[in-house]
Amino acid sequence: MSKIPTFQDLQRKMTNFNLSDYQATICKNIKRIRKELYEENKTYYKENNLMNPYSSQSIAELLGISHEYYKRLESFDKSKPISIKLFLKVVVLFDRNIDEYFI
Repeated sequence: MSKIPTFQDLQRKMTNFNLSDYQATICKNIKRIRKELYEENKTYYKENNLMNPYSSQSIAELLGISHEYYKRLESFDKSKPISIKLFLKVVVLFDRNIDEYFI
């Protein structure tokens, strides 16, 4: 049976909480997932003479942001942290379980 946390246990977790660590992990996984989707589908799009929608340029356009901003997002620029809204748009666009972005 797991231990029931005390207020102090939870307080310690909040003291050690670092948002940048989570944002960096999310951004790293956005890049990883996009590249996986790009590679998995590139043969299909090439054979059918279609633009691969998983290029960083295409994803930026689908998200309604500049390509420059998207590239900074994938490389985790602390000056431009990812918003919840943008993160959820990426989750929906890539059609992956939200848990995959936190590992």
